[in-house]
Amino acid sequence: MSNYSIVEYLGGSNESKCGYCKQTGNYNSHGFWAHTMNVDDYQNLIDRNWRRSGQYCYVPNNKNTCCPMYTIKCDAMNFKLSRSHKKILKKVNRFLRDGVKEKNRTNNQDIQSGISEEPTPSKKQTSLDVKELSLISKNKESEETIKARTSSEMSIDDGTSHSSEKTPSTKSDVAQNSLRPTKKKFIRLERKIAKLAAKGLTLADVKRRNKSKQKTLEDFLGEEPTNGKHKLQVKLVRSTEGATDSILELFQSYQKKVHNDPPEKNSRRSYERFLVNSPLQLRKDGNSPPEGFGSFHYQYYIDGELIAVGVIDILPSCVSSVYFYYNPDYSFLSLGTYASLREIALVRQLSKSCPQLKYYYLGFYIPTCPKMRYKSNVKPSYLLCPEVFTWHLLDENLSKEIDSVKYLKINKTEKDKDAASKDDLLYVMILADRSAIKYKDYKKVSSINWLKKLMKSKRKSVDDSEEVMEYASKVGKNLSQSMLLFRC
Repeated sequence: MSNYSIVEYLGGSNESKCGYCKQTGNYNSHGFWAHTMNVDDYQNLIDRNWRRSGQYCYVPNNKNTCCPMYTIKCDAMNFKLSRSHKKILKKVNRFLRDGVKEKNRTNNQDIQSGISEEPTPSKKQTSLDVKELSLISKNKESEETIKARTSSEMSIDDGTSHSSEKTPSTKSDVAQNSLRPTKKKFIRLERKIAKLAAKGLTLADVKRRNKSKQKTLEDFLGEEPTNGKHKLQVKLVRSTEGATDSILELFQSYQKKVHNDPPEKNSRRSYERFLVNSPLQLRKDGNSPPEGFGSFHYQYYIDGELIAVGVIDILPSCVSSVYFYYNPDYSFLSLGTYASLREIALVRQLSKSCPQLKYYYLGFYIPTCPKMRYKSNVKPSYLLCPEVFTWHLLDENLSKEIDSVKYLKINKTEKDKDAASKDDLLYVMILADRSAIKYKDYKKVSSINWLKKLMKSKRKSVDDSEEVMEYASKVGKNLSQSMLLFRC
C-alpha cells in the first residue's frame, strides 16, 4: 500500500476566528488528516479547491464562509513581467552589484508576504521611457502638434500663474492630468523625434523594435552579478531538511516582526507540523523532473547567510506555493515578489524535462482580503470555479463580477463532471484492518473484528454512510475511489 493515499476524514469545522477578515465564528471548511499521499492525488485535490497546511488538507465551504476562496494559478509558460516586476529584479541586481539599500514605498502589498515593499521610482531619468512613447501614440498626437505645444508652453513660462488654466475639481480630472506628459518630457520627446528623423525612423518604429527586444524573466535573473558586493545563492532541498536551528530562528523572527506572533506560538514542534511535515510521497521516475515530485524548501542565501525560504510542492502539473518567510532586515529587496518570480522561473526550468508541468499555483485568491489582491497582478492567471472545477481567465470582467457579490459560482452553465452520487458511495475505497476494500464490502461484514472495533470506538453509530458520502462529495468520485479512507 506504499503508493496509496491514506486519509482520515475529520468533517466540517467552524473556526473561532477567520485568519483573513478576523471575524469570529464565520469561517467554515471541511478537512481530513493525510497520513500519506501520492502527488497525483494531491494534484487532483488542489484542482478541486483543496489546500494543505502540513498534513491537514482542507476545502472552504464558500457558500457559508465569510471569505470565499478561489484557487488561482498562473500560466508560467506565458507569464508576462509587469513594470513593477522588472523594477524589483533590477533592484535586487543593483544591491548584489553595488550593495546599496533602496527605500521602499509604503502601503503596497508585497507578493506572498503582504508587506509594503514596492520599489521607489528613480528620481533621475536619462532616456525616454517607452511608456511615454506609448502615451503619445495613444493620444494620436502628431510630431508637429507636439512640437507646437512644446514651443507654446516654453514661451508662456515666465514664472507667473496661469489664470486661464482650470484647477482639477474631481478625482478623474486629477488622474487625467497626471497622465499628461510634463514640459520636460515634451522636450525630451522633441529631441528623440529629431534623432529618429535623422535616421529615417518614427516613434512607431521604436515601439515595434522595443517590443521585439523585451527581456524575459530569465534574462533578468541571468544578469545577477557574479563579482559584485554580495553573492546570492539559491538552493532547492527536501522539506525534511528544513528544520535546523538557523531556519527555525529565521521563521520565528519573521512571524514576530511581520505578524506580531508571540514566541510561544512558534515552537519547533508547531513549525515542523506547519512547514516541514508533509504527507506527499517523493516520486522520481521517467515522468518526473530530476528533483522528483514532492515537498521542498527553496532557500535563499546572501553571502552564505540564509535570508528567506519558500515552501513549495512540486507536482505533476505545477509548482504550488505553500508559504514564504524571510529575514525582515532584507525587506527592502521586496523578497516576497522576488521569490514568486524565482518560483515561476523554476516552473519554466522544470518544464524542460517535464513538459506537463507548466503552472504556478499561488494558493487561494480571496477578493475580500486586500493582502491577497496582488495575486491578480501575476498574469495570465486563472481562477477555479469552486463548484464545477473549471478554470477561467482572471480578466477585468471576471474581477468586477467577483467583487460585486459575496460569492460567485464562476461557471453558471455546467455541472461538476466528477460529482459523487449515492450509487458511487458503494465504491469508495476504505482502509480497514490493514486491508483495502470497497465500502459495499466493508458494510457487508457483520461479524468478527471490524464491527466489534467500531462498536467499541467513539462513534455513536455503526452506520457511517452519511459521513462517507459527505467525504466522497467533497473529494469527488475519482479520488474517493483512489484514496483510502481510514476507518479502523
